[in-house]
Amino acid sequence: MLQTNTIKKLATWHTRWPIRRDTAVLPVPQPTLQGDVYITVLHAVERRLPRRYPKPSQLQVIIKQLHVRAQVTNQPQDWLASLYAQAPRAAAAQQQMDQHPYGYWDKQARVFELIDFNDTFVATVLAMGQADRAKFAIRAKQGCDSICYQTRSPLFTAEQWMAIVRGLTREIAVYQAARDRGFQAVMPNRTGDAMGIDLQVRDPESGRYINIDVKTPSSFRHRLEELVQQGRLTEKQLLDADMRSYAIEHNGHNGGAVEVVLLCMLPDKFGDFGDFRLLNSEPMRQMLNFLIREHGLSDGRYGIYH
Repeated sequence: MLQTNTIKKLATWHTRWPIRRDTAVLPVPQPTLQGDVYITVLHAVERRLPRRYPKPSQLQVIIKQLHVRAQVTNQPQDWLASLYAQAPRAAAAQQQMDQHPYGYWDKQARVFELIDFNDTFVATVLAMGQADRAKFAIRAKQGCDSICYQTRSPLFTAEQWMAIVRGLTREIAVYQAARDRGFQAVMPNRTGDAMGIDLQVRDPESGRYINIDVKTPSSFRHRLEELVQQGRLTEKQLLDADMRSYAIEHNGHNGGAVEVVLLCMLPDKFGDFGDFRLLNSEPMRQMLNFLIREHGLSDGRYGIYH
């Protein structure tokens, strides 16, 4: 009965609010999705749920099964199913982090759950064709909300979801621009994510690469201020970073330390985005060439986090 009611609610929802407008074997765009894949995948995930208000903790086996399947097939509908299944624990983790910004006993586990969700979001977008990306953010949110509702989990707020979409849009856009312009690029696993690396970009001719942490303007400024407070950046270096739209950060310790480029995605510098792509990738090509020339690494660690 619950599943039937959920289907009816979703049908009403879509009627009332119509959609508006790793080395690296990398996801390859698929043909245009046929039919209403979002509803089909939602129903498939619902059928896997335990009856009578399953808890997020009961989803662990389902999450693992769906994620393994997506990794094998690299089909957008399989990645979408994995994304839906992870939504309850990711939304709960996001709420916990927002309520306790200064830490709590199981923070690392919650951070990894959010990283896994974000990585699956990225994989879903990269696996689908460009024509399918326009409606992805809205439709994926609706499906995630439905699964969260059925598991009595918190839902992502509109602000939380938009923050995820904004941040990942920029990561995907830089990745696509790098690939389109002849660079090699990989997105790291959760270990690399935890080191602050969103992607690695390498010049195939020189073999030099950079680790990049892609930032929105607000998150870039916030991170710079944190580094100043921690004594890792001077006020002058902050002003210089503001002027050039990037900064260099060193994360980790001893042999595990990595150099990361904090890259501020200023619209005035890199232009506008459209469906997870930069409308003009030429400014990004120039910036990547500059960063690799000035800060490129040749330590043999490209791709180790993939």
